[in-house]
Amino acid sequence: MIGRQLGLPVASVSPADAAGHFTWLAAFLAMDSPVSSAYTRELLGWQPTGPGLLDDLDKGHYFAAPSV
Repeated sequence: MIGRQLGLPVASVSPADAAGHFTWLAAFLAMDSPVSSAYTRELLGWQPTGPGLLDDLDKGHYFAAPSV
């Protein structure tokens, strides 16, 4: 999504090639760190009402050139 919005080429990297491609960053990218907003929603009584992440990024407003 980000590459498309910025007009950058993107490529898929297989898990077997990830360490060679990402070097030191590969260990962080390979971590399984599931998260949930359940605790925040319960603690603050918060219910998300906006678009999801990909839908929001797809609108393009994060990638527009700033007006001066």
